[in-house]
Amino acid sequence: MTDTSKTVFIYTMPGDWHAILAETALKARGHRVVRYFGSDFPETADIEFEYGRDGETLRLHTLDGSFALSDIDVVWNRRMIGPKVPPNVDPRDRDYVAQQIRFGDAALRSLLREAFWINTHDAARNADHKPKQLQLALRNGLRIPETLIANRPEAIRRFLDKNPDAIHKPLIGASWEENDKTLSTYTARVRLEDLPADALLRAAPGIFQAKVAKQYEVRAQFFGASYFALKIDSSRIEYGEMDWRLHQHGGMTDGSVALPEAVHTACLRQMRSLGLVAGAFDFIVTPDDEWIYLEVNEAGQFIFVEQWCPELTLFDAFCAFVESGDPNFVYARPASPQTLEALQEAADPDRVCAEDEARRAPPVDPTPVAEKATACAA
Repeated sequence: MTDTSKTVFIYTMPGDWHAILAETALKARGHRVVRYFGSDFPETADIEFEYGRDGETLRLHTLDGSFALSDIDVVWNRRMIGPKVPPNVDPRDRDYVAQQIRFGDAALRSLLREAFWINTHDAARNADHKPKQLQLALRNGLRIPETLIANRPEAIRRFLDKNPDAIHKPLIGASWEENDKTLSTYTARVRLEDLPADALLRAAPGIFQAKVAKQYEVRAQFFGASYFALKIDSSRIEYGEMDWRLHQHGGMTDGSVALPEAVHTACLRQMRSLGLVAGAFDFIVTPDDEWIYLEVNEAGQFIFVEQWCPELTLFDAFCAFVESGDPNFVYARPASPQTLEALQEAADPDRVCAEDEARRAPPVDPTPVAEKATACAA
């Protein structure tokens, strides 16, 4: 590695193609990359924090190697998966072990705070709360739809009576298995006659918004102060009127689009308010050219943006952002940027995914820890 090379620590999960491509791109630029699965701890990842008169030695041991925490320059909080209690722990001890590894995992994050985070754990969790996002959006000069977040039946019915053409979103997305299928939550139309009994309305709060007329939609990925915005014509797909994510494809876009200066400035204020240095913004642009803010996803998908519009070299920008360590980063596109197409050719998805799958199911000693301890004591 060169004198300017960095050690980049990616919190992720097995099979995450964004993390795999980023690893490929960053290694090609001479950086060391560790893709760390939080669920590996404590079975196949060990912490070793030693303190004494001679100072401290803080190390993490993973399947990718052993390294000092002080060597980590950048942490990409891509998909932070929590630790997992090993299956060989006696059932009577599982609550205790779960608590200890949860705090061990939190200690690891705390000890990495001197690195440049994209984004910090606290900021990411804060951004997950849509009510807070909407409050800050208004304060930061972003236009939003008329919105009610509630589980109070009379308030919900009053809002739908006032806004008969409305939509519903969950406070946080969810997936579940039903009849051998994986189902997920999406934006859906809701009317007064669609509402269940009051007892069920109270059971789960939701987001109710007045439906906004669309000229087109925009996904704008920010790295620092730079953004890469894609124009999305959701009318070209089935169910696009409600949620373009359900049947998305490259034919939905007419290419890149520029954010109005006032919207760009407001987005930067929103990121600062949430403590974010990167994020994927979603907007509706109305027939009157008003930009209506929907949300910012702190760990949004961005592969599809470059797939649909290759002129937006997001992976090259992301690597430059990592190298800068600057929350106010401004991208200067080089003459020959790294491209997604080249990265996909260089990466070996079958091999990497097979390796990831193997890491998910390490061999386990079936003897419960409590039984081992009793045997040793005897």
